[in-house]
Amino acid sequence: MPRGCAIAAPLGNRHNPVVETLITGVAVAAYYTLMVGSVAWVFARKRDAASAVSWSLAIMFVPVAGLLAFLLFGRERLPWRLKGKRRHRPDFARRMATFIPQRGGGAASREGFEGIGRLAEQMGNAPIREGNKVTGLLEGAEAFETIRAAMEAARHHIHVEEYIFRDDSLGRQLLELMCRRAREGVQVRLLVDAVGTGASRRLIRDLKRAGGQGEVFLPLFPFGKSLTPNLRNHRKIIICDGRVAFLGGMNVGDEYFGLKLKNRYWCDWHVRVQGPAVSDLQRVFVEDWDFATGKELSAAEYFPVPEHCGDSRFQIVHSGPDEEVNSTRQVFFAAITRAQHRVSISSPYFVPDQAMREALRNAALRGLRVEVLTQGWPPETYSTYFASRFYWEELMQAGVRIHEYRHKVLHGKGMIVDSEWAAIGSSNLDPRSMQLNFEVMGLMDSPQDAGFCQAQVDRMLAESHPVTLAELQQRGLPGRIADSVARLFSPLL
Repeated sequence: MPRGCAIAAPLGNRHNPVVETLITGVAVAAYYTLMVGSVAWVFARKRDAASAVSWSLAIMFVPVAGLLAFLLFGRERLPWRLKGKRRHRPDFARRMATFIPQRGGGAASREGFEGIGRLAEQMGNAPIREGNKVTGLLEGAEAFETIRAAMEAARHHIHVEEYIFRDDSLGRQLLELMCRRAREGVQVRLLVDAVGTGASRRLIRDLKRAGGQGEVFLPLFPFGKSLTPNLRNHRKIIICDGRVAFLGGMNVGDEYFGLKLKNRYWCDWHVRVQGPAVSDLQRVFVEDWDFATGKELSAAEYFPVPEHCGDSRFQIVHSGPDEEVNSTRQVFFAAITRAQHRVSISSPYFVPDQAMREALRNAALRGLRVEVLTQGWPPETYSTYFASRFYWEELMQAGVRIHEYRHKVLHGKGMIVDSEWAAIGSSNLDPRSMQLNFEVMGLMDSPQDAGFCQAQVDRMLAESHPVTLAELQQRGLPGRIADSVARLFSPLL
């Protein structure tokens, strides 16, 4: 090669600073446009400010994963089927009025707590019913035997609605009993949640082969019609012949019915109900079944004439994302602000929003005894435990007493006020139960029922670990960081 000659570089390998700068500028502009647009979209979709901030932080810190997570988990837009369920509710209520009386009737109303019952009724729930018999079921083995006896005695139908129905030892026993009753001519229906019950297709297939019926609530895309794993059916309902019903916190599985899981027993709350309130719980199941299957169970045999079986006053309160305002949250808030002496709460997932925290703080500052029983170490779910712990100091400084239940895995959900009013059901005091899940609670203002619930809470409080401000403030830096990070994402949990 002659000296001084140079080989020209290929045109594609030349660096053009102007082009590179332009490409970089376009990319950066596109990135920030996407970021700003995504955050604006989040704030347009989320009604709760804390939730909007949490999702915005997630998108900004991990843009692709955060945006994908929001698309899957964060949107509050109701699927078109749930919008139809909301529009369908008034018409459904009118048809059910043929079988369910619109007023509770019976003895005179109890002063004070009647207002909470009216509040729930004004939000579309059933009125307070007189003449029920309520039996507390706080041990899993006892609950399992009581439920099995009711299914054995059923002559017309068995309706089961569960968030979790495990394909394990006790789950199989209950399913085999349901299959046998179906083969004997009893109408058996099973409604399970798509996220909570992973083995739903196999369980429903086995039940259908035996002559029963089964369906999945909001099955997930691509096999179903819902893309989001949010908006889950967290209810736990069993109804036999429209005369005996069960509700509470117990799902169907080994751990809920008394067997050890990971070397620990579980503690849960459930109730057995007989009387007029059973028809109201039947209505909740029938409406959910109608939504999931398109088949309305409006025959009179599903709603037998209510019989007065005892002297308990009982009210069914259902809530979910198909409501404009969450009934359970409003009832809990009203009960706390109505309290005169004492508020006792059991919630394994205790992540109260700002309004609920203010209600608890105000009650404690008024001189009331306010105590919260929640999951202890090691927790069932670490994320909710850390998110919950972030708020403990704020509440404890106002006088709220926090107790960790370490004796067993706490799963019971309820509230007792002044030992005169109680609520037991499926709802936690956390954003998921208050905003996203379908829940059902039983309200009781009969002294014997609320007193029984308070006695059980007192027994559990005696077994629990009372958290002190000193030990909470002495937790290490890793614990404080975990609490702070979990708190940022508490609206997502």
